[in-house]
Amino acid sequence: MRRLAFALVLATLAGCSAFASKADYRAYRPVERAEDARARTRAMAAYLRAQPEGQWAGDVRAELAASEVALFDENKSTRDGLAFYLEVYPEGQYAAQARQRLDALESVQANRSSEQETAREVQRERREDQLAARRQWATNAVGYWTRILLGVDRWGSPIGEVAEANEDFDEAFGAAPRPRCTTEECAKLYELTFAIPVPGQTRIERTIRLLLRLRMSEGKLVRAEMLMPDRGFSRWYELENETFVIDQDPEQRQATIDWALERLIPAVRELAPDAQGIDVVPEPIDPPAIDFEDEGEEASAASGDEGALVLPLALQGLRVGDLRIVVFAAADDDEGPAYDGFYVQHEPSEAAAAGDDEE
Repeated sequence: MRRLAFALVLATLAGCSAFASKADYRAYRPVERAEDARARTRAMAAYLRAQPEGQWAGDVRAELAASEVALFDENKSTRDGLAFYLEVYPEGQYAAQARQRLDALESVQANRSSEQETAREVQRERREDQLAARRQWATNAVGYWTRILLGVDRWGSPIGEVAEANEDFDEAFGAAPRPRCTTEECAKLYELTFAIPVPGQTRIERTIRLLLRLRMSEGKLVRAEMLMPDRGFSRWYELENETFVIDQDPEQRQATIDWALERLIPAVRELAPDAQGIDVVPEPIDPPAIDFEDEGEEASAASGDEGALVLPLALQGLRVGDLRIVVFAAADDDEGPAYDGFYVQHEPSEAAAAGDDEE
């Protein structure tokens, strides 16, 4: 009886080896349920890793071996394809070649990503440069015309002779925007619209205008003005600093005037180191007679109206040879054009003036 019982136990154990275990079947089930060939191949590779001696290991191994060449050919040209091949055949006959190809493609991708990042960085820098140039628009314009005007020879001569003797001046004044002239003055209007970010709001739209005016007496150039209407020093400050200024606030207004002086006076002294400080008496700045109406209502407003003139604040004066340079700002009660700016006035010495009269 004991021998019979032992034989039955052995027979039972031998019979169990013909059936898959639960773990083996769980590992194989994704192969049966795969939705496409790629998913089935991946599931078979996972099955062999989990159950290398499983019930279906032989069949799975044979199927994968038969598919290896075709699968490598189909996937050898892409990073994802090569990674898929190595996932299924980590020790396959093309594994070494696949790793070399994958390293090469990843190197190319890394270089491409680096190039793309470099291109994005260049674009960011270009945008930042453009924004910085826009913020510097008024500073560059004021600095440019300060240099041009202080470099002019033959002040007090007919405007045609001045242009002929000063190539930079002739080119600058003839460039866009086109000048408009009468027998007594010529003017150019520059303007730029910009936006100031304001906390709690989207932004505030502003426009800054620079009105360059040349004034003649009997056809001779005697004065040049850079007029900045609508309290232009405040607009200049807003543009460059992206900060909203309330002109009715005395402290804010004074801060913008001081800021403008800190840029104008050093620029003049750099161009004319021998410039001497002088006392100046405020004088009214009459609006240009030239109408910029066809440039739009806002541009026309830069010319002002013919109402009562208000004396500006004469901030600082300098003398360079026969030239008097005065920086001024609109008074608080100026309800007209409210010009800030500066002018260059030709004032020859009495001896030189007497000589001109004799001629």
